[in-house]
Amino acid sequence: MRKRSGMPRTAALLILAFALACSSVSAGPASAASAPDPSAASVLLLYDSLALSTPREGNVEALERLFAAYGVPVEAMPIDRYAEGSLKSYRRVAVVRNVSDLSVAGSALASDLASYDGAYLQIGGLELPGRAQTKLGVELQAAPLDSVRLEAGDYSQTLSSVEALDYIADASAEAKRYGTLTFMSDGKRSPYAVSAGDCAYAGYLSAGSLTELALAYVLEDWLHADGEFGTYMLIKEIYPFSDLELLKTLADRLYESGVPFVASVKPVFYNTDYPAMQRYLQALQYVQARNGSIVVDAPAVAATSTGGDGSLHGKMNGFIELLAANGIAPLGMGASLFWTYDKVYASQGMSFFDSVFLTPNANGQHVWTPDASKAFAFSPYVMPFAQLQDFERHGTAPRTPLPLNLALSFDLFPDKAAMEEAVDTISRSWIPFADLKSGTHNVLTDRLTVQSSGGSLLIDGKPLDIGKRERAVDENYAYTAAAKTSFARLFGIQNQILMVIIGSSLAVFGLFLFIGYRRYKRKFLYPGGRHDSV
Repeated sequence: MRKRSGMPRTAALLILAFALACSSVSAGPASAASAPDPSAASVLLLYDSLALSTPREGNVEALERLFAAYGVPVEAMPIDRYAEGSLKSYRRVAVVRNVSDLSVAGSALASDLASYDGAYLQIGGLELPGRAQTKLGVELQAAPLDSVRLEAGDYSQTLSSVEALDYIADASAEAKRYGTLTFMSDGKRSPYAVSAGDCAYAGYLSAGSLTELALAYVLEDWLHADGEFGTYMLIKEIYPFSDLELLKTLADRLYESGVPFVASVKPVFYNTDYPAMQRYLQALQYVQARNGSIVVDAPAVAATSTGGDGSLHGKMNGFIELLAANGIAPLGMGASLFWTYDKVYASQGMSFFDSVFLTPNANGQHVWTPDASKAFAFSPYVMPFAQLQDFERHGTAPRTPLPLNLALSFDLFPDKAAMEEAVDTISRSWIPFADLKSGTHNVLTDRLTVQSSGGSLLIDGKPLDIGKRERAVDENYAYTAAAKTSFARLFGIQNQILMVIIGSSLAVFGLFLFIGYRRYKRKFLYPGGRHDSV
């Protein structure tokens, strides 16, 4: 019989944290996935620069995520890698010009664009292909360093000290106009973007600004997107060692405010029978019972795959099935954009899902690949809620529908005070948040299917009871198995005997000290004998 021993909760969480760290995986070779037909749906995205260390840094990735929000795969590459004749394989081409003094005139791209008859979108730059120039009828000019006010939909924002802004001084009367740019120095106004037929032009795009939403209005028309779009609340950075009681309180507060939300939870691949992991699963059950939807966040990986042990599929499959076995229905995935471009991560880690929340890449994670990104049926554009708060809103009720599915994100709050402040802001917001469960989402593992439809959750076709289920968690779990011992009883008796011998020896030694002290006192304190008082 194994001896059970207790362990403090902190130590338990440290062990589980180690297990979570082990979920940083290196994906191995995957079976070769059939490459999508570029001419079918992919957009060829060409850019002259990633604009690193400038205000435009991140705008290429923002455009890639915007395309992903419409379910469009993208093949992105620098202009200097463009091979002559490639354009004829694509029906849609987007070009981002971040460097004003870099001309493409006389290049293979310029030559191919002169005869290209597909859909064309350009962001920035003063040079337009002849066909786009004719359709749009634009006069483009470069503005000096200035602050501009952008209005798009129901929002406006002042963009401070915009350098080398290319703007539309004039356009054809038939061209559709999007948004308004107002220059703060002289009050001059111009449209943010224009489109005519299958050609469109926008002068500026910067990550983290209102230009992201402004461009979405252009893309909605350029891609002929239709359907109703929704806004979702996304809570990120949820780990087994997060403050799970705070997470439950957050779920309660959002439930009381009538706000459905999505929790993106970190997967755990090892030690899933530990009590700390069981508490994690209990918290996720509670979140789901309080009108929260669960998606699986991507494990920590290198920026690009390098072979490895090929275990990513099995680990993700196991975690999804672990959630399902505990009455938790994951409806999608959260991942950085570069996952969609890495064939191994996309095939082994993302193939379970048709719904993915794509977040911006961390520094150094941009991936250039000749292959198209993996696209999904549902992929809301993730924007921090604080970014939306930076936009000024006109009026008190929404007038212009958002042009895409939008996920407003928070990281799990550090304390209750920060949580209460955020929940209060959310509850006072005009935004009608959508419930992820109301849509159709499918997750398929090796052994089961998780679905949502019309607000119901199904596992293998059976409705899931999402009521809160509490289970006792063993606080005295033996995290380390007791080692096998031999002659334990004999050594125990021997220890007792030795304790008796040592105790007896100490008692005898103490008696000798007492006797010696008495003799010392008689011999030296009273030399010559005892003298009584007269």
